[in-house]
Amino acid sequence: MIFYAKKSKCLLLTISVFGLLLQKVAAQKSITIHKTKETIKIDGEAKEAIWQQHLITGNFIQTLPEAGKPSKQKTDIAILFDDSYLYVLGVLYVDDKKEISNQLTARDDVGNADVFGIQIDPFGEAREGYDFSVTAAGVQSDQKLSANDSYSNYNVVWQSKVKLYDDKWVVEMKVPFNSIRFPKGDLSNFKINFQRITNALNENAYWNPIRLDVDGYLNQLGKLTGLSNIAPPLNLSFNPFVSVVTEKSPTGIKNTTFNGGLDVKYVHKNAYTLDVSLIPDFSQAPSDDQIFNLSPFEVKFNENRQFFVEGTEIFDKGGYLYTRRIGGEPIAKNNINLFDDEEVEDNPATSNIINLIKFTGKSKNGMSISVLNGITAKSEAKIRNTNTNTTRKLETNPLTNYNAIVLDKALKNNSSLTFINNSVLRSGTAYDANLTALLYRYYNKNRTYSMYFKKALSQKYLRGVEDQFGHEYFGYAAKVSGKWTGGVSVKLLDDKFDSNDFGYLSRNNELRFRADLKYTNNNPKKMFSRYQIFLDHQQRYYYSLMKQEQTYYKLGTYGVFKKSNHTFFAEFRYIEKSKNFFEARTKDMHFNLPAQAETFLEYQTNDNKAVSIAGYLVLVKYFNSDIYSREFIAGYGLNARVGQHFSVYFSQALEDKPNGVGFITKQNNDIIFGSRKVNELSNAVTLNYAVNSKLNVNMRLRHYWITVDYNNQFTLKNNGDFKTNNYAINPDDFDDNFNQFNIDFISKWQFAPASEVSLACKLGSNFYDTNVNSNYGTNLTRVLEEKSSTTVSLKMTYFLDANILKKKR
Repeated sequence: MIFYAKKSKCLLLTISVFGLLLQKVAAQKSITIHKTKETIKIDGEAKEAIWQQHLITGNFIQTLPEAGKPSKQKTDIAILFDDSYLYVLGVLYVDDKKEISNQLTARDDVGNADVFGIQIDPFGEAREGYDFSVTAAGVQSDQKLSANDSYSNYNVVWQSKVKLYDDKWVVEMKVPFNSIRFPKGDLSNFKINFQRITNALNENAYWNPIRLDVDGYLNQLGKLTGLSNIAPPLNLSFNPFVSVVTEKSPTGIKNTTFNGGLDVKYVHKNAYTLDVSLIPDFSQAPSDDQIFNLSPFEVKFNENRQFFVEGTEIFDKGGYLYTRRIGGEPIAKNNINLFDDEEVEDNPATSNIINLIKFTGKSKNGMSISVLNGITAKSEAKIRNTNTNTTRKLETNPLTNYNAIVLDKALKNNSSLTFINNSVLRSGTAYDANLTALLYRYYNKNRTYSMYFKKALSQKYLRGVEDQFGHEYFGYAAKVSGKWTGGVSVKLLDDKFDSNDFGYLSRNNELRFRADLKYTNNNPKKMFSRYQIFLDHQQRYYYSLMKQEQTYYKLGTYGVFKKSNHTFFAEFRYIEKSKNFFEARTKDMHFNLPAQAETFLEYQTNDNKAVSIAGYLVLVKYFNSDIYSREFIAGYGLNARVGQHFSVYFSQALEDKPNGVGFITKQNNDIIFGSRKVNELSNAVTLNYAVNSKLNVNMRLRHYWITVDYNNQFTLKNNGDFKTNNYAINPDDFDDNFNQFNIDFISKWQFAPASEVSLACKLGSNFYDTNVNSNYGTNLTRVLEEKSSTTVSLKMTYFLDANILKKKR
């Protein structure tokens, strides 16, 4: 679904959302870079003579909305270099200065502003690259690029300046060669592209045309010539920080800590990068969006800690890494055995991180190597004897070492072979875990067809019992370019495969077959600027018993209207009678689900406008069931810009499931289910005020409310059906009414390159009872009245370049 994700102006997000077709093919463009000995002042004026000498007309070509046609506005470009920096100039002409959209936002959030950027692939292998973009308001955005994705949490130090004129706006950029990795010696395969996004025209255009019917983006960059051997200076930097953190628990316990730490980055011969974080501080990471989990599966949360979201994309090539495990919940936190006269006085919710290390590099022969290592300290719960008032400590998590290694070899036609190893080593008697995987991705010469295979082995080395080994197999073959695309895949996870010690896997024991087919037209002649029709079919089996779990058929479409730039999405899915093998919380036991039909509808207005809205609706109809009848799910998001500095985003999501079932307990070896009504409501509002491109204030408020009302109880039979019983179980005893309210406030001031002062405040409170008939207002009031946990953090980080320190000496 494309429901109101804020628009990243980066190339790849646009491509991945629409993923499609251009009719006309243009030859690869080439631009020559010139060496300069002049001092280039980054001021948005471009008065240096060498700029005017090498400025050329870009002749940009639209990707959106009129694919393949020339851009409606003229753009001139130039590119220079010296031994240390890459210089870029963009002159973006407009008919009227009022057409320029220059909304102020935080760094890496381009909002609804016009954008000029470059994308580069120094190795020319179409496997990894960089994006450096600047909005008309002067806000910087930098991203790491892979073959089919982008990572906005890549942050480096570079300079830019924007100046607005009556008939144009000018961008100057100065990117240190230290900020990018490139081959030492031969730079003849260096690739580049330039991008311009104009909100008033809903236009996204590139210097080297991007064909959306061709899979991938980096493989479609233009050629950069004239870049000779360069030898950037020492690449060593330090980011020391100091912080003061005050925490208050819901019970009123206060704790204030003064922290200091250091992040170090060293790049050896511009090929190998070492990142070290000593005594990391993640007190300003945003709060998780907690939910009341009714499922048998663990809830997966986003990674918000900067060290893990920056530059770690290569470690997740196979989908096996979940960095929230480092510093996450202790493995024995919920396995504490108490005597009758004991109670838990303190039980840490997370493990303390001692240090973190990342190492990445690339050799001349196309071999990339990456290592991620983290060490967490021992965690202990404090147990108090209520009679003697004495305490004892119980280890809930041992000293633990997390290690991830990725070896990635580039092959012909952008194909690749990847080796992955993730390991968790624990001291003492706790078990160790390991995962090893081999991945192979193939593309033909024209990147029309692709195949992808992976084999993984999970290992648990247990103490006193037999070690556990599990296997995963996956294969995929597809046509990935052209109007018609589609493929087939097979996936097998046996019942012993478990990657959860350093990864996230909601379930195993699965055999799945899937096939999909898409027809896409990105240049229709009538009311749409692009549309797609797709089919999808899947069959899933519970592998150990080879019983069919689920079969579904899906038909869908989406399109974008030419005149309004509004987007619609519609999908219909029919699911045959199926079996759920996990809700019973007992191995190999299942309950039967009736056949169902799902209809999904979504509509999004033009998010280039000052006010935009998007909404979705899901309707579920069940067939031939005495329990299930229907479900209703809906949500919407409203985004509004108020002037250049202020924006607000409000979202609301509702789920109404009046007839369902769920596990409630076990009685005399019988599995007891209850019929239940579930209502869930989430409201969130985000306020953002940008004083300028260096100072930003952001606040987010969220209230989550769910009620679970059980009506009847029954026993699960071996065949998956239900039967009545004589147990004196009151279903109302299992009712749930849960609320969570949290506020996240953060203000950041970048007072020098990569240096900032930030103030963050996090407040959260929970309220729980069994009154499922209470109204929304009552629940909001009650959760606001609850004692909250509060974290206030003031932090200063300063960037030190070793070259500057050397000069001062």
